[in-house]
Amino acid sequence: MMRKLLSTPVATALLFVLAAGLIGFGGINAAAAAPRIISEWYGAEVVLTNIHTAIVENDVVVEGERTLLGKTFADANPSLTWSDENSRVEGFAPGVTYEEVLKAENVRHDSGTIPQYVRVTVYKSWTLAGTETKLPELDPSLIELNFVTGNGWTIDPAASTDERTVLYYSGIVDPTGRTSEFMDSIYISPEVATLMDANGNLIYQGAECHIKATVDAVQTHNAQDAMTGAWGRTN
Repeated sequence: MMRKLLSTPVATALLFVLAAGLIGFGGINAAAAAPRIISEWYGAEVVLTNIHTAIVENDVVVEGERTLLGKTFADANPSLTWSDENSRVEGFAPGVTYEEVLKAENVRHDSGTIPQYVRVTVYKSWTLAGTETKLPELDPSLIELNFVTGNGWTIDPAASTDERTVLYYSGIVDPTGRTSEFMDSIYISPEVATLMDANGNLIYQGAECHIKATVDAVQTHNAQDAMTGAWGRTN
């Protein structure tokens, strides 16, 4: 699945590689939540040079379909298991904090890579099970992602919302280099399995929790112009 990106004046100097993951909860009931984890990869190439950035999940570079929030995620959390048959993580439950250490890496290719500045954007929302239809009446704050700042990462409050968090890394990421972590855990409030409406129906019944992380980069050469053109700001 390819997602179109808006070209910018510095498009010829950019190559975006974005990793995205979804955590889905289907059939939540008062007794237990039956979550399922899905992950997808979104990539977009804007003309090109040699900027190639990837998400690093629990110290493993994750690229390709069904990688983020997959086996690497299960391996980092002893209470979870990975089902090869179903290509899914099993045992994920609300009310438990799970390790999910995310970083960014300047991935080197045979053609070489150049130093870069990076930005990540993490999204969280509730949708109707099996669809992309958002359920804006459901509370995204029940999806708790622990972001790490003060280690080179800063959150941009002007660009962030209840559903989206934008972080910038202040350092230069050299070829094959990695940033420090920008997130280290996921926690879904157990309230999703108990909250009821006025008619006694479970509010989150049939809802899915979606989490997506993307990373993009700009070159360090003429960095201020590149950042302004691509991000509308300097780092």
